[in-house]
Amino acid sequence: MKAKITIIIPIYNVEKYIRKCLNSIEKQSYKNFIVMAVDDGSPDNSKNIVQEFVERDSRFTLVEKENGGYGSVLEYGIKNIKTKYFLICDPDDWLEKDALEKLYNFAEKKKLDITVGDKYHVYLGRNMNKEYVKCVPKDLKIEPKKVYTKNIQYFAFSEVSPHAKLFRTAISKEISFPHKISYTDTILYIMSLANAKRVAYYNEALADYLIDRPGNTMTNVRESRLSNTIRVWDSLYDQLSHKNNVDVLWSFMYQEIRLILQLFKNVKIKTDNKLKYKKNIYKRILLLQKHRSNIDNCIFKSKNKLKSYSIIEQFFYFGFIHRITYKLFAEVYIKIKG
Repeated sequence: MKAKITIIIPIYNVEKYIRKCLNSIEKQSYKNFIVMAVDDGSPDNSKNIVQEFVERDSRFTLVEKENGGYGSVLEYGIKNIKTKYFLICDPDDWLEKDALEKLYNFAEKKKLDITVGDKYHVYLGRNMNKEYVKCVPKDLKIEPKKVYTKNIQYFAFSEVSPHAKLFRTAISKEISFPHKISYTDTILYIMSLANAKRVAYYNEALADYLIDRPGNTMTNVRESRLSNTIRVWDSLYDQLSHKNNVDVLWSFMYQEIRLILQLFKNVKIKTDNKLKYKKNIYKRILLLQKHRSNIDNCIFKSKNKLKSYSIIEQFFYFGFIHRITYKLFAEVYIKIKG
């Protein structure tokens, strides 16, 4: 039977974790899938572990490439997918046994472009204890298992990580990814939402995210986290600039500027680089001001909007969006929110 799902696994220095990930996939209750494990020039033993699965299970393939970063793996993988759907599973994470079965059956039944599931946070430091994480916040007022054909873009304010998300391949084929940086899964999710026509939330935890392992990018406090996040923002800006009817995603871009300001305060930046980063952030705020009407539509004028903005949020928005006060409000935001 022809495979219906491709599972892309980006691999780099994960020999301690990859076997658990692959075992969880091999034991899936849904069998009609293929695995594309992409070794991104990893210097450790990861690819040899993958090769064990390749030799015993024809659904597993190993691709070896020069190191290009997470984005280069997504780019290569998505361009070479032949199946109707795909899913990203990071090699230090794993899937619940019925994850593919539930995601696939629901996507087929509802004719979905994106299916958004919940996940577990798993903590090494707590003896692998699990914490259930709802990927869609309450304030979005998104109903479980309801198909959204309007207001789809408000899903951008849910968890952007690829955990327990099933994508229809056709909507993601043309997305561009910068190389040599992390956090490019944000680009995959946001640009897929820009292309999607039918999206739904599946309120079951179907993936396990090992959140506190050494080297996890989400716990990174180095300067690279800030620089990478800015590059992701730039890539999204370039791609969204060619899209129409993405007002909510411009609002997301405004929220990302606020995240960048928080990172500026919280990550370890060399003193000599601080002024450079501030100037770069100011330039991006000015770029975003060109899309004020789009963001205004989302915050103040949208009918049937799923997300509300508090008085304080609106106050900061007006400060950021004004060409005279934006630097002052950026400084204040760093002090208050950092």
